[in-house]
Amino acid sequence: MKKISSIIVFICSAGTLFGQVDFDRPEAFLFERKNRLSYVSPEVYVFHADSEKVQMKSKKIRFVVLSQELNYAGYFSAYGAGYVNSNSLTNAFFKSYSYTKSYIDDDMKQQQVDRFKKSNTVGSDIKVGVYGQYKFNTIRVEAGLMYRDFNSAQFSSDAFKLLFYGNSMYAGQTASLDPMNMHNVNYQTVYMGIKKTVGKKQNIQLGARLGVVRGGRLQKIRSKNASLYTDSAGGYLTLNGKFDVAYTDDTVYARVPQMHGGGLTSDYFFSIKGKRSEFAVELLDVGFIRWNDITTFSGDGSYTYDGVQIDNLIGGGNGIQLDPVSFTTVLENMGVKKNVKDVSYMLPSTLHLSYYRHLSPNVTVTGGVRQQFVRGYMPRIYGKLAYYLTKDFVLIPTLSYGGFGRADVEFGIAKTFSDHVVVSTNLMWFEYLVAPSKTSGHGMSVAFSYYF
Repeated sequence: MKKISSIIVFICSAGTLFGQVDFDRPEAFLFERKNRLSYVSPEVYVFHADSEKVQMKSKKIRFVVLSQELNYAGYFSAYGAGYVNSNSLTNAFFKSYSYTKSYIDDDMKQQQVDRFKKSNTVGSDIKVGVYGQYKFNTIRVEAGLMYRDFNSAQFSSDAFKLLFYGNSMYAGQTASLDPMNMHNVNYQTVYMGIKKTVGKKQNIQLGARLGVVRGGRLQKIRSKNASLYTDSAGGYLTLNGKFDVAYTDDTVYARVPQMHGGGLTSDYFFSIKGKRSEFAVELLDVGFIRWNDITTFSGDGSYTYDGVQIDNLIGGGNGIQLDPVSFTTVLENMGVKKNVKDVSYMLPSTLHLSYYRHLSPNVTVTGGVRQQFVRGYMPRIYGKLAYYLTKDFVLIPTLSYGGFGRADVEFGIAKTFSDHVVVSTNLMWFEYLVAPSKTSGHGMSVAFSYYF
């Protein structure tokens, strides 16, 4: 009977854990790194006078070796994952603003302002997909479908105050909007890939994927040295700086928007195994989408708006969503020219370096660093410990720092059933539940896999 010997390592990280990172997927680990450590007693042979050889096992002395790799053909997996994280906005703020839709009072607003830095970031990522892999000797063939909705924003303290207090507090003053960058992209991918084991010791693996992308929604703001001046009498606004705004003109928000473009994406993978360890390098989501009929605004200079109700033009109350469609209403009134054209943008790609080592049959440690190439994302450093309660049940606590957030605590569980089924989950809810007003970031993922 084909049998899964162990769960190796699984982690869902804030920021990139949902980036189809092979080194983090439990089902990929089982398929490609299933040779965990195990204790083996040495064989002792005793020869009797009749020359018969009797094999015995020593119970006092045990050696630690790598267990023999198992031979099964492939697997199928379905997964869903989502997270939000920030280096400034708290979990309590996310709860009120996004989930309960409750009123955000002045105390909560001030609590956010007190945490702000010169540059503040927030990011979220939702992924749902199915994929499978099949082995032909030393070659593995993979295919899958993926849905993704990615958001990131980089903003100043003044920008937050404009959104949630209005601009009357800046009468006769200039509010700094530097930095102000936002990127929301929704797309779906169909992909295929191969991995091949090479080298004299068959310990090196090379792989690549190529996918076709369906572009659904784009919302993008990029600016440099932007600022907003409010006249002391409330008579006009002046926007200064360089900025570019682009968005798909959807009249109704949808989880799966209509198609607005197409493109290509690719992933690349390299790993090398030692006796008890492995080092891996991954470059993911390298590609682009060519967007069709995109509404764009571009400016570089000073633009003035003479209007009414300037006190409430930008925000107040619970604020408004950072939506370029709303923002462009102001730009049009300032005389910034609107264009509709085709544009190309790169996908948010990720570089991931990771190293794991088996310390004992019950403990595997992993460390790594990720860099996602979007504005406001810091290199994310993480360390995790996989503890095997049994050979088919493992607990994975994780500590990390960076990404869109600061320090995060995560907890993963993976369990096999009937030698063919793996169910795994990772939770980043500890901070959200224990100290929501002092922490940022939460999320979870769930995966179901079948091996044959």
